[in-house]
Amino acid sequence: MPLSSSGIGSGLDVNSLVAQLVSAERSPQANRLQATQSRINVNLSALGTFTAGLSQLQSAVEALAGSGSAVGRLGATLSREGLFTAATASGAVAGRYEVEVLSRASAHKMASQAYAGGADSVVGNGSVTVGMGAQSFQVQLVDGANTLAELRDRINAASDNPGVRASLLTEDGGTRLLLTSGQTGTAQSLSLASTADGGGDLLNFVDTHPATDARVRIDGFMHTDGDNTITGALDGVTLNLLAAEPGTVVDLDIRADHAAAAEAIQLLVRNYNAVVGVVKRQAGYDPASQTGGPLMGDVAVRTAMQQLRSVMGGAHGGGEVNLLAQLGITTSSDGTLTVDSTALSGALAQDPDGVRAMFSASDGMAARMSTVLDRFLGSDGRLGAQTERLRQRLESIGDQTEALDRRMAAVEARYRRQFVALDALVGQMQTTSNYLAQQLANLPGASRT
Repeated sequence: MPLSSSGIGSGLDVNSLVAQLVSAERSPQANRLQATQSRINVNLSALGTFTAGLSQLQSAVEALAGSGSAVGRLGATLSREGLFTAATASGAVAGRYEVEVLSRASAHKMASQAYAGGADSVVGNGSVTVGMGAQSFQVQLVDGANTLAELRDRINAASDNPGVRASLLTEDGGTRLLLTSGQTGTAQSLSLASTADGGGDLLNFVDTHPATDARVRIDGFMHTDGDNTITGALDGVTLNLLAAEPGTVVDLDIRADHAAAAEAIQLLVRNYNAVVGVVKRQAGYDPASQTGGPLMGDVAVRTAMQQLRSVMGGAHGGGEVNLLAQLGITTSSDGTLTVDSTALSGALAQDPDGVRAMFSASDGMAARMSTVLDRFLGSDGRLGAQTERLRQRLESIGDQTEALDRRMAAVEARYRRQFVALDALVGQMQTTSNYLAQQLANLPGASRT
């Protein structure tokens, strides 16, 4: 009968032999797949770093493009801080204004009579109608749900509540229900009416803080608003009122913000230089190690940089100011840009409209750079397509690895069957050999020891 335990009949380490044979057959293919996978992952990482750099550059370009360009944008300065802040947007006009904050807008507040029993005090059964401005809603109090706390909760939970906030305040005389308008200004004042089931008023409320409007005097003219953020007084200017101080006049100066423009241009240069640095590391050649970066020779990367360098070195806008060199921005030997801050500030002060046109005109630098970047970063851009191809290759390697695993499992099973059969055969032969030896030893004349 053949032996069923591997190696018992032959003395061979069948498990070890099978493992070594399978490993020898698997290793070349597995190593090739692993090396390819590692190379693709390195390329993906490098491509991602390059793509991220271009995305940062694109953000800097957008800040200089079109009507929202930081170049020529007006900014606001105040002769005194603390009473209001001012922010400019599209439509703002350069000028100087005298602003006096007479009052800030506030929200209306009301309070009920005090209840000595606290939040659990029974208010009674009936209806309560609460209004805020032109809107109103109603809540009902019934047996089992007619306490002060229940009224608070029903007001806050009402689906048609336009923004009235209810809370409880406990003071020495008892607990009061407080109502606060969710918006400032007299147009959003509160109103309250209550009717008990048996007739008469269910609640009594008094004003604790009347609603007020914001009032500012600008160059002697009054502007009233229900909100402390005022957008309708000056074109393109938002005033955020912080405090009222009648009699104090603050000078509001709206003029071109050259500092912000210079920072936006310098950010463009920094982000461009960062991309150049990425390309040097990922696509360059290191003579010391005699190795190239993972993106060395990559057509998309090389093309992107050629087009970007062409835009950065070209003339734009059609005006007298049309080259970066005229702004004090020059190219170094390593391909990066350097900025002469003094020259840049001087150009912005001397010809802000020309600098703005150079960047933000329809044929300006920002528009041309955006066109280049969109070719590579857009939804159907070259870098996205290249990244997807690499990911598909990774998926293919995963499929090949799974197929290799299945094939090696079959190979292992085949080797194991063969060695088990060999083991059984050797066991049979050893049994036969031992039997023959015994029979020969029992023959007449066989020598005995």
